[in-house]
Amino acid sequence: MLKYKPYEKLELTDDFMFSYVMRNNGELCRQLLESILNSPIERIDFISSQETIDTYASAKGVRLDVFAKSGDRSFDVELQTTNKIDMPQRSRYYQSQMDTAMLQKGQMYRELSDSYIIFLCTFDPFGYGQYIYSFQNRCVELPAIGLNDGAYKVFVNAQGTHGEIGDELKEFLWFLKSPGKFQAGAKGTLVKKAIIGVEEGRRNEEWRLIYMTLMTKFDELLAEGKEQGLAEGWKEGLLQGILEGRQEGRQEGRQEGRLEGMAEGETRFARLAEILLLEGKPDVLQRSVSDTKFREQLYLKYKLFK
Repeated sequence: MLKYKPYEKLELTDDFMFSYVMRNNGELCRQLLESILNSPIERIDFISSQETIDTYASAKGVRLDVFAKSGDRSFDVELQTTNKIDMPQRSRYYQSQMDTAMLQKGQMYRELSDSYIIFLCTFDPFGYGQYIYSFQNRCVELPAIGLNDGAYKVFVNAQGTHGEIGDELKEFLWFLKSPGKFQAGAKGTLVKKAIIGVEEGRRNEEWRLIYMTLMTKFDELLAEGKEQGLAEGWKEGLLQGILEGRQEGRQEGRQEGRLEGMAEGETRFARLAEILLLEGKPDVLQRSVSDTKFREQLYLKYKLFK
């Protein structure tokens, strides 16, 4: 049995709390986006957390931590506390899925809105000390020529020391580095709103129910993920070890398979629990906890594919 972080101890840097605080505080989300992009955002027209995008059944779906729209701009904000080497590829895939989902049948390509994939990192993703790393598509031969396709990827570094950003964003990044040890007292509204949001979240019984349901069920999902992940990962690792003549191939395969299985199980059930509670169906959620076949039927009903 794993020991989980008590709900009342969750901080903004915990994925669950970050997603729910941002979704329920549009002004905090607006100010944070405005500070990161250094561009005015008058209002947030739509915001959701744990947004799942499945463009078609056989495609790998994506779950967005925070998805927001403001006028003709769309934003995906991802909290990243672990330095994964595939973040550039993930940003590319997330953006493609967002574009596909936004472009309705019959619309012209020029109607695509500007989209921003923003990774809010508690570490330096590139190692150059920049507070913000912004990427756009430009001509290799003539860098002055931008493609102007409306696609932006932004990586925010809480460990940064270089670059020009506002004092409020600096304080917010400092807060992200050690939210539980923020002793200096917040000066800017970003951190003040974040602290209030977390405190309100800890008192929210609906959120607590979702979190505790997820944690209670996680052991079963973990076991299922391990069984599938270990089998697939061991096979892949064994083949790699034979081909490359290295014993560590098996270990890497097992670990990757285990983590993949765990992540998929957690993500799907988290989204299912949120949907059922928002629809006012706690009895259905309770049944899904113990009835595996029924839970699989719900996954299909709500298109929560692996």
